[in-house]
Amino acid sequence: MARAMWIWMQAGTTLDTAALVAHVDAQRVGEAFVSVPWTGPDAETHRCVAALRGRGVRVAALGGDPAWTSGSDAVTWLQRATASFLFDAVHLDIEPWTRRDWAGRERELLAGLERTVKDVAGRTALPVEVDLSPWLADAYPDEFGRIVRRADRVALMAYRDRAADVLAISAAARAIVARVGKPCRIGVDVLPSEAPAETFADDGRAVLERELAAIEAALAGARAFAGTAIHDYDHWRALA
Repeated sequence: MARAMWIWMQAGTTLDTAALVAHVDAQRVGEAFVSVPWTGPDAETHRCVAALRGRGVRVAALGGDPAWTSGSDAVTWLQRATASFLFDAVHLDIEPWTRRDWAGRERELLAGLERTVKDVAGRTALPVEVDLSPWLADAYPDEFGRIVRRADRVALMAYRDRAADVLAISAAARAIVARVGKPCRIGVDVLPSEAPAETFADDGRAVLERELAAIEAALAGARAFAGTAIHDYDHWRALA
């Protein structure tokens, strides 16, 4: 099964397209979420998308900010990101649970995320995917379900470094997604972290491959399972 990955384009840096193509080929990447600046695609965005398309990779415009639970910033970004018809989809990474004012406003902010996904989906014909942390399904199942209904697809950021733990923490979220009838990816992390059980950064590529294979095998028969995704490209490529 082809895998997906997040690509965060760093301002002022030049993309090594040869390394990107080699990684895509070696790691069976079938889709990439490519970050798009607030002002819209720049020259490096175009180079990245062209390199990916040259290898048959489906490309989504990636964007988000925890503040996008209110106002029209998400729609403004969407219109700029998709104006040049570069992308096959839109991928939102908003994560209001990372806000400093999250505590005490949880349901309000999740309702804002639902509205944002609804607004973005209503302004584009492209499929819209949203990143969600699976623990939200345990703590706020109704709000979680309503956000899932607004999206075309979900990426569950099930950040653990063993397949059994990934499957365990995502179980409730996967059940809701399946009931709603939307596809979902299982995302894992390779960024260095103070919580080593949440990332493969300290485990290495062999362990990552072993655990991804176990996740894919365990979920192969699940109708809603749309594959795995790795966060992110730069750290995945550098993984020992």
